[in-house]
Amino acid sequence: MATRADHDRVVRFVARHRFPFPGQADWPADNVTLTNETTRQRGIPTPEGLHYPDIVVVARGGALREVAEVETSLGEDTAKIWAWGSAAADDKTRTGVRHFFVYVPEGQADLARQLLERHAISHAGLRTWRIDADGQIHIVPVLTTGDAKDHVESVGRE
Repeated sequence: MATRADHDRVVRFVARHRFPFPGQADWPADNVTLTNETTRQRGIPTPEGLHYPDIVVVARGGALREVAEVETSLGEDTAKIWAWGSAAADDKTRTGVRHFFVYVPEGQADLARQLLERHAISHAGLRTWRIDADGQIHIVPVLTTGDAKDHVESVGRE
């Protein structure tokens, strides 16, 4: 079972190495990537109050662009949180889906895909994550419905 420390390491790694990817030339110059894993920096309004997604990408003027959630376990309540994140993200992808990304522990991709489909949650990508015995973090794309350029694996340390 993944720990809170594992979760936070993965959040920081994903934020640093995927928002934007190293060398990504088409990343808008005004994008700022924020994480909420240790300090709440940017929340999104929901019917149940403010929710703080793991990762948010905002324009310097404050407009929310992208949202990502890193999970350690999945359940029906997870889909509610994902729906909030999806609704808050923009739809400026090549395919028109929301700029919303889900990262789940390795082995949970099928359950995550079922939750996304059953609850009709618009998303740009589903990825798995794991931390190997050497402490390296592995991000593996499972499904990319947004921009094909996002379907790349990332491996490294936070």
